[in-house]
Amino acid sequence: MAGAATGAPRRERRHRGRALPPGPSEPPIVGQSLRYVRDTLGLMREGAAHGDIATLSVRPSLVYQITHPDLIHELFVRRHRITGRGQEIETLRYLMGNSLVTSDGEEHRRQRRMLQPQFHRSRIAGFAASMAASARRRAEGWSDGARLDVNEEMTALTLEIVVRTLFGIDLPPDVREAGEAIEVANRYITARSHQPRTLRRLAHRLPTPRTLRFRRALASLDRMAYGLIEARRADAGGDRADLLSMLLDAQDPDTGEGIGDDEVRDQTVTFFASGHETTGAALTWTWYLLAAHPEAERRFHAELDAVLGDRLPAIGDLPNLPYLERVVTESMRLYPPIWTLSRWAFEPFELGGYEVPAGALILCPQLLVHRDARWYGEPLAFRPERWTPRFRAALPRFAYYPFGGGARICIGDQFALTEAKLVLAAVGQRWRLRYEGEGEPGLAPLVSLRPRGGMPMTAERRR
Repeated sequence: MAGAATGAPRRERRHRGRALPPGPSEPPIVGQSLRYVRDTLGLMREGAAHGDIATLSVRPSLVYQITHPDLIHELFVRRHRITGRGQEIETLRYLMGNSLVTSDGEEHRRQRRMLQPQFHRSRIAGFAASMAASARRRAEGWSDGARLDVNEEMTALTLEIVVRTLFGIDLPPDVREAGEAIEVANRYITARSHQPRTLRRLAHRLPTPRTLRFRRALASLDRMAYGLIEARRADAGGDRADLLSMLLDAQDPDTGEGIGDDEVRDQTVTFFASGHETTGAALTWTWYLLAAHPEAERRFHAELDAVLGDRLPAIGDLPNLPYLERVVTESMRLYPPIWTLSRWAFEPFELGGYEVPAGALILCPQLLVHRDARWYGEPLAFRPERWTPRFRAALPRFAYYPFGGGARICIGDQFALTEAKLVLAAVGQRWRLRYEGEGEPGLAPLVSLRPRGGMPMTAERRR
């Protein structure tokens, strides 16, 4: 396989007698650890220049990076039973406990079987009207010419949608507080994940200001989750079909036993956190791209006007909005909300001509693969029209994977896509958003890919 770039300096690297893939130069003692903290994306881009499989660091951990669709397919599909989240996901467990995102092996399969019915297409269709109405209601709170941080607006909106659709409640004050707590947790997890494991575990136990802020945020989320569980158990006679009620009524598919409040708490916090943040980021980047490309924005608005007029969009309208779908697809190519995925090797195996030992961490950065010129002409250009059926059919399977793939593909992918399209349609019918920043927004690679410093935009009423 050809590397992502040619001409990069290559030299044989070894670790404990094992030949390693090439990679960026490595300072003595600290290796690439400091650079990984200070310039994560820069280091990963440099790694990709060394080839489709590269070594980013051997101190303190052995880290491989893969950027070819065939290798990603090998890892996610053929090797999924001997790889998983492992110790690499330790920081997410601080927040999410033992949930669908953090579990491995048979435990992950058990949880997925239990949760899958809540994300059936028929269930998502039932959420659509609430999604569109929430978007319209949020946007009607804007005024013509108002200056907004669209990142904050979209995050708040998707939080409201998740609470209403998956948990069957309106947005009480403690849920708003929990949204702020998730932001604190997000930054804490990102900071801790960049630290060596020993240092991370020590820092997590010490009462530093950062750790104390996280503990307060976690306590806030626990109060919210356990409060919802207690209230729903007290309302056992109510006829509800939301995620929380389903969890409380769920039975282990093998033993027939119910699940305890602690597991319900872990799943609740996981869906609460992951169910709104990534979609909020996707919407934020899409509004920016439309504002930066007037012709695409014109086509976007023209399609909405022709199909919807002024009525609220419904799920049945989505097949008649093909340009909207291409806009969302291209936005998530350039700015994938989950910008990198990782796997932990439980057993040694061969990948790309190199032995991956047990305990190695493998990174699979969508942000780099989605911008690779081998798969996309003008890879940095926003071109929704590229997504024709013929183009999709010719694209390697894992040249585009915003929701991951294989056994661990995001369980809420269709929920998120439906939500994003309906929100864009409902808001775009009546509003145009103008970017007010200076130059392209910087990238903040937190748990999700955010614009550094927010997304300042001005709302202009269309009708």
